[in-house]
Amino acid sequence: MLLLAGVMKRILLAAATLLTIAGSAHAYTAYVKPADFWPDSNSVAVESSFSTTFFSPEIALGGQFVLLDPDGTPGIFSQIEITGQSSLLTAPVNGGGTYRISSGEILGQVGSVVAIDGSWRALPAGATPPEGAPVRTIQAVTVADSYVTRGAPTRQVVDQSIGRLALRPVTHPNQILVNQPFHVQALFDGAPHANAALVIYRDGQPETDQSTFVATDAAGNATITIDAPGNYVLAARHVADAPAGAAAEVQSYTTTFVFEALTELPPIVEIQEAVEEEPRRPPPRRRPPRDPRVGRM
Repeated sequence: MLLLAGVMKRILLAAATLLTIAGSAHAYTAYVKPADFWPDSNSVAVESSFSTTFFSPEIALGGQFVLLDPDGTPGIFSQIEITGQSSLLTAPVNGGGTYRISSGEILGQVGSVVAIDGSWRALPAGATPPEGAPVRTIQAVTVADSYVTRGAPTRQVVDQSIGRLALRPVTHPNQILVNQPFHVQALFDGAPHANAALVIYRDGQPETDQSTFVATDAAGNATITIDAPGNYVLAARHVADAPAGAAAEVQSYTTTFVFEALTELPPIVEIQEAVEEEPRRPPPRRRPPRDPRVGRM
């Protein structure tokens, strides 16, 4: 276990270093955080940001935000407001089931890295690398997810993948209980992502503190136990060759999902989806009775 922990820490350090090199905004970690994971109204407010300390917004997330309705079809945000520090979303949640709110896949700027003394370092624009030193282009790729549920939880949107590096909650993400293990699977290109370090962050914890983590097994599965109620971030990081046609040779991936650890599950209530009433037609106008005297002399 000590050997495994040492290997995981080196993997985390290498990934964090390449993420920092890949772009200034992406040296931070992204999150998407609902105001309520079990909303009792037909809309929920959501904050999304890059941050160095959770959940203190610092740089607003851009990209194409994604809202998935419980049946997996795309929804439409009723409001998106972008400030300097955060993007504030309003997501309609009219019917029962589990909704997914995501940043979508955000592509960062392309930079260059150079191998010097066995490690990769940033190569500033216009700089000349040492003779014979390998140089590669690199780009950060970010996905940030969260889930909210009204009524009975459903799994359609939980099992959908967004981006190459995916975190699939096996335990329903809105049914995570304190002091009870929950299970998650890491996937890369749809295949199990084995021997990956998944980092757990508490509210108020800096993203540079990667001391709390679990390793995935050969099937990409990991088991996590949370010891106190509150909001948390689960983060996966991975560096891999970019797919054909990408803007860079290497991509540095970070995928997160925000969840709430509960002391008990909320009661399941039946949600009646609001149905718009058809406008009522006005009653037909009644013609006044004809005066028999009209037209007579």
